[in-house]
Amino acid sequence: AIMTKLTKGISLYPGLGRPLEENLRRLEEAAELGITRLFLSFHIPETDPAAFDREVEPLLRRARSLGLETVGDLVPGRPVPENLTFLRLDDGYTPEAMAALQKKYPDRTLVLNASALTEDQLETLDRQGVDLGRVSALHNFYPHPHTGLSEEYLLRQNRLFHRYGIPVGAFAASQSGKRGPLGEGLPTLEQARHRSVSLAARQLAALGTDGIYIGDDGPDRQELEALARVSGEVLELTLQVWEDCPLYGILAGHVYETRPDEAEEVIRTVNSRALWKDVEIPEYPFRRCHAGDVTLDNPLYGRYAGELEICKTELPADRRVDVLGRIPEEERFLLRYLKGGKKFRFRVVEMNPRGSGI
Repeated sequence: AIMTKLTKGISLYPGLGRPLEENLRRLEEAAELGITRLFLSFHIPETDPAAFDREVEPLLRRARSLGLETVGDLVPGRPVPENLTFLRLDDGYTPEAMAALQKKYPDRTLVLNASALTEDQLETLDRQGVDLGRVSALHNFYPHPHTGLSEEYLLRQNRLFHRYGIPVGAFAASQSGKRGPLGEGLPTLEQARHRSVSLAARQLAALGTDGIYIGDDGPDRQELEALARVSGEVLELTLQVWEDCPLYGILAGHVYETRPDEAEEVIRTVNSRALWKDVEIPEYPFRRCHAGDVTLDNPLYGRYAGELEICKTELPADRRVDVLGRIPEEERFLLRYLKGGKKFRFRVVEMNPRGSGI
């Protein structure tokens, strides 16, 4: 990825029916949690133009006073608002027009459409004098169900822009406050349309996305907090445990790194043995391992004691291996992003006594 720190943003849509006060309040809540961007669109057909014109300036001013950068989806022919820091140029902008805009507004960043631009078009922009060192890119969101991008395509586009040194943003859908008129969520990836903001954002970060925005305009506090917690460098995994024990404090306080030599049946970690060297590892109930289980080798394993692994598949029970807990089912797809050299950490949660998840 290009930027080491993940950029996070929310989206608000003046003129689409949410009261200005509610939008301003949401802006403040986001800023308070450390979210640093606001996305706005200047060409949604359902917008009430009078309400839009009345509300857009107060929103941009408040965002600026809170230190938020603002990204606007623009169409040719409309004036560029004064307080907009990022100009997203969608359909209709020629390479010449983009170069002219960059000259006219040297203090603003042009934002390209990461979902639609090809390598040939990037080369054309370069030839027309657009300084690609001063642009960024942002994927589309897809209101219509079944039309969102595939993971493979998003990854391909992210890699293309990264080759040119251009950071890329994308959208996660809110599950609590979906934007009209369809109300089906505004994700970039189709497979994440019904995923929680937490899962969708962690997936986008794992796919090398540099900026993550909630596309819908009604996220609740929990979703904003989930977005704020996501890291670009360290993949957080939930670990469900059966009962509290001192080991879990050590487990949760450490960032692990996966070994470069990827094993067939488990995800192995670098240097986990050193972490547990002086810790007494109790014997856990003897149980077989399932996919998504997190295990720790106990002293019966000799020099492997303290080796931490995540199972990719079902493995036989082994008295030398303690099963510490498990990654919840809906999160297990994230394990496929733990390629060699990837950092991850655990957030430990206790299962309810019936063991049926949290």
